[in-house]
Order: sequence, then structure tokens, then C-alpha cells
Amino acid sequence: MPSRADVETYAQANRDIRTLVLRDLAGFWATLDTQNATDTRDALLEVVPLLVAQYGEMAASVAADFYDLLREQAATPGRYSAVLADAVDVEELRGQIRWSIDPLFSANPDPASALGRLQIKVDEFTLQPGRDTIATSARHDPAKAHWARVPVGKTCAFCLTLASRGPVYRSEESAGKARKYHGDCDCTPTPYWYGDAHPEGYDPDALYQQYADARDEVGSYKFKPILAEIRSQQGLNH
Repeated sequence: MPSRADVETYAQANRDIRTLVLRDLAGFWATLDTQNATDTRDALLEVVPLLVAQYGEMAASVAADFYDLLREQAATPGRYSAVLADAVDVEELRGQIRWSIDPLFSANPDPASALGRLQIKVDEFTLQPGRDTIATSARHDPAKAHWARVPVGKTCAFCLTLASRGPVYRSEESAGKARKYHGDCDCTPTPYWYGDAHPEGYDPDALYQQYADARDEVGSYKFKPILAEIRSQQGLNH
């Protein structure tokens, strides 16, 4: 079974990768003349994809090690090793870079806001190959692994809702929104095999009740109002 200690160790590895890539981003940002928005944009479009690729490869490798460790602990029959996911789409990333630095092009440029937005997107895109590695490996594993979004550390309302479903994700179709992640969130995709128990502290039924209470409170099945109610009830800021 996936232990809480194993999940926490993997989550901390992702936090460490986040720290490194955001450190390098801040160092590069400090060299830029943000008063010249066009030059700043062009420099970021060139350098940020390189940073994301470098640390994204690290994220994929760490995720593969996590997957293989849990598979070995589950004593799953047959030989299989995790499949490293592809790097993120560079053009999609560049589109998000352009969006992030819009505040530099406003009538009253706001470099702090631009950097904050960029940090969130760099975090998201850097860790995505690791998250995709878990999903891709589970999909191809002949032992029919599934995976769950296990809340760890700072977990947002969106991820808490997906975590309430438990280890039901395997195929592209079953995952759906569950493969969508964003920056500044520690939820951890965790593989399961037949008979595995939940990590200590992870209770999908309690999380589903939290979702149901929020749904009943807003009187709607619309996702955004439910998430807003969960944030209100749980004191979350995202």
C-alpha cells in the first residue's frame, strides 16, 4: 500500500524542484529590464522553456522512481517500469508566458504582478511531466494500476474535490479533469494496485461528504459555485 511517508517524501521532492526552478526564474528575472516589456517578453520566451524542460525532466524522473517503489512494495506480479512522460508543449507554455506578463504592457506596468503570474505557470508546467508520468505509467501497466489525487500540504478546493473520488483514475477517459493541475498546490497523484489501502490520513469518503455538503449549500451541481463554497467552508484561498 502507498504509505503516508512515501507520499510525503514524493511531495517534498516536488516542492524541492519547485524551489529550484523558481529560484532560477527569480535570478533570471532580476537581470531583465522590465521597463522594456518587449525585450523582457522575448527573453522569457527563450529562457523559461529551457528552465521548465530541465526541471520538468527531473520531475518526471522522481515520479518514475515513486511509481516503481510503490509497485515493488505492492508485490505486484510481472515486470514493469514506469514510463517517463513527454515534456510539456513548448508553444502552450509560451502562450502562458505571454499571458503571465500582460501586466508589463499595461498603462501602469506592474512587474510584481507579472512575476507572480509567471511563477504560478512555471510551477505548473515544471511539475506536469511528473504528474503525467504517474498517469501514463498506470495506463500502460499490465497490472492495471489506478491512481488517486492524494491531498498533501497545501491542497486547493479543486484538487480536494477530485481527491474525493479515490483511486478511480486509469485511462484518459476516466481521468478527465483529474489530469489538470495548476501551480502552488501540493496534491500528489499516487498509484494503487489491487488490494492497496489508502495512505494514512487520506479519506475519500470524508472528502466526498465535504463536497456534498458544499453542493447542498449552494443548491447546484455547477462546479465553480461548489468550489467557492468549499473554499469558504475550509478557509482556503484557492
